[in-house]
Amino acid sequence: MSRSDVMEYIYAMEAHAVHPMATAIISACKAENISVPSDMNIENHNNLEGEGVQATIDGKEVHVGNIRLFDRLELMDSVPQSEFKMVKNWLQDGCTVGFMSIEGCGIVMSFCVADSVRPEAKKVIHGFGELGIDTNMLTGDNAKAATAIALGLGLKYDQIKSNLLPHEKLELVKHMMKIERDNAADRHWFEVKRPGLILMCGDGVNDAPALALSDVGVAMGAGAALAMETADITLLDSDLEKLLYVVKLGKKVNRTIIENVTFSILAKIVVMGFTFAGYSSLWAAIGSDVGAMLIVTVNGMKLLPSKKSVRAASGFDTFVAPRDTTPQDNASFPIQLPMGAAAEGSTAQETTCSNQF
Repeated sequence: MSRSDVMEYIYAMEAHAVHPMATAIISACKAENISVPSDMNIENHNNLEGEGVQATIDGKEVHVGNIRLFDRLELMDSVPQSEFKMVKNWLQDGCTVGFMSIEGCGIVMSFCVADSVRPEAKKVIHGFGELGIDTNMLTGDNAKAATAIALGLGLKYDQIKSNLLPHEKLELVKHMMKIERDNAADRHWFEVKRPGLILMCGDGVNDAPALALSDVGVAMGAGAALAMETADITLLDSDLEKLLYVVKLGKKVNRTIIENVTFSILAKIVVMGFTFAGYSSLWAAIGSDVGAMLIVTVNGMKLLPSKKSVRAASGFDTFVAPRDTTPQDNASFPIQLPMGAAAEGSTAQETTCSNQF
């Protein structure tokens, strides 16, 4: 088959998919002016968990997916060795490899997709480290692709979990949560530290089970609808700095609450002490109560951005899109995979992070 023919088929297959890899393939097809013929009949399109997609096109069954899928279909033996050599080079470059087969023709094409690291990702992971938050990558990509990206972001080998199916991501999150609960149970009675919380951040269908189970599930705004429905929090876009900012703000809120409650209790104790000693009057008690209320209110207001930070664009408004004033013509935690959690590898295409508090 010609290049344009196979690209028409893969365009038709990925146009109905919800995976981020599908977006990349569609963009590549459009760059070569490929379009789906109007007379092409597409039926029974299905997502194959951790493998790819399948559909019937003009009466022929078509599969697009990873090596796991075509091993199961027993089609890999027909791929020539020269093709395998090229695929091996792609894998060594940290790419994710896929194939497409058409009924009656076998495997007709191979392709590779490489993740581009978001510019703020390394800064965000470093920021989590400064906060004492352990960050792990949970991904369905192959080990070489995952390692190439993760090491560039500053993660260590034992913080990289690759070749994971959706249920394996779920098992890993469940195992992380169990470790935190067990560690909390082993503490002495006078150690009041709570168990660590597991935060899962993802954007794909394969992440949905883990997002639902984790203590805090965060979905990216540009991700799949299922991920956003199952997560506790949805970022309005894919800016990872917002995730770090939310965590920092949450810590400030907790610290401010503790400060206010502690100050209020101490103020009450001091006033009660003076009252029982006979050195306080009713008006003094009222004044101290109102004064304490004003102090804790002002202390709480420190969470708001100051005028200086607004002018310098270093407060909340840092994360607000600037208003376009130009006239417009048209309004427009490193752990090992638990036994039984990973029965086999996968090359599913989602890249996620699990952040342990």
